[in-house]
Amino acid sequence: MQETIQQLNDLELAVLASLVTEEHCIFATDAESTDGLKHELHAICTHTFGLGTTTITCNADTSVDDLNEALLVESREELDDEPRTYGQPSSAVRNIGFSRLGRSPSPSAINDIEPRRIANVVIAADLDLTDTSVHIQVLELLRTRRVFTRTAMHTAPKDFLFISIMSSPGERLTHHLNDMFCMSHFHLSEDGLAYADGLLEKDVAPSLPDVDIRTLREQAQKVRMTGEVASYLHNIVLFMRNSRYITGGVTATATKQLRSLSSALAPLHGLDYVPPSLVVLATRKIYPHRLILATSDTEKSLQWGSDPRAVGRVLENITVEGVIEDVLASFESPL
Repeated sequence: MQETIQQLNDLELAVLASLVTEEHCIFATDAESTDGLKHELHAICTHTFGLGTTTITCNADTSVDDLNEALLVESREELDDEPRTYGQPSSAVRNIGFSRLGRSPSPSAINDIEPRRIANVVIAADLDLTDTSVHIQVLELLRTRRVFTRTAMHTAPKDFLFISIMSSPGERLTHHLNDMFCMSHFHLSEDGLAYADGLLEKDVAPSLPDVDIRTLREQAQKVRMTGEVASYLHNIVLFMRNSRYITGGVTATATKQLRSLSSALAPLHGLDYVPPSLVVLATRKIYPHRLILATSDTEKSLQWGSDPRAVGRVLENITVEGVIEDVLASFESPL
C-alpha cells in the first residue's frame, strides 16, 4: 500500500487524507482552471478510490432544492455503505414524488419509496457564490449527516465526503460552514491534472479501495504522539491565538482537527508516531481557509495607543500563509 501512496499526486493525497480523517475538504485553484479541477476530482474519487460521486456547479441562483437534487444518486437494490461498483457513473434521477394529503408517513416508509440516496462523495463547485440558505443546508448536512427533501429524509453513508471548490482563490464560505471543513488545498495549474492529461487510466481497478482506507484509519487510531509533540501542537494553537496579525479563526474545532490530521498523516508516511514535521504540515492545511487577519481597525496594539496609519502600513503585505509561517518560526520544534 505504501508504494501506491507514494505514487499519488497532490489532489489524490488531499482526498485520501480527508477520507482517512473522515473530514471534509476545500479545494481552490486559479479561476480559469476551476472547471478542470472539478472534473479531475470527480475522476479521482470515482476511479482512484472507487466511490460513488456526484457533482454540482453552483451559482448565485442555486436554490436549496437544486442542492438537494444534486446530492442524490440512484440507489442500488439494497441501501448500504459500500462504495459504488467501480466504473459505473453516478447519475441522479430527476423525478418528483407525490404523497397523499393527510397523516405523514414514517421516515422508513418514505425511504422505501424514494429510490435515491446521498452519494459517497459530493463535489460542490463555486459553493461560495450561493445564497446563505444553501450554506445553511450544507451545514445541516455536515452536522447531522442527513437531509430532508420534499419526498423523503436521506441519511449520508458512513464513508461520506463533501468537497467544496472555491470559485477563485481567497473566497470564503460562511463562518460556521467554513469551520466544518477540516483542511484546504490549493492546486497549482502548472502541476497539471493527471486524468485530464492522460497520465492515469480510468479503465483499471481502484488504486486504493475501501478496505485500504479502513486499514489506514485503524493505523491512524494507533499512532503515538509524545508529550513533547503534543506540547508543540498546543504551542502552535496558543501562538496563533496571541498573534497580533490574527483576529479569528483559531477555533476549538480547528484544534481538534489539527490533532486528528497530524495522526492521520503518519500512516500515509509509513510511521506509527507523529513527528513535529507532520504537525507543521497539518497546520499548513488546517488554518489557511480559517484565519481572519487583523486590519488597521482591529489590530491588537491599537488598544495600547498605536497609530492606526502606522499599523496599516505594517499590515499591508501580510498574508495568511505568511502569518502561519511567522507563527511556526516563533519557537523551536522538539528534536
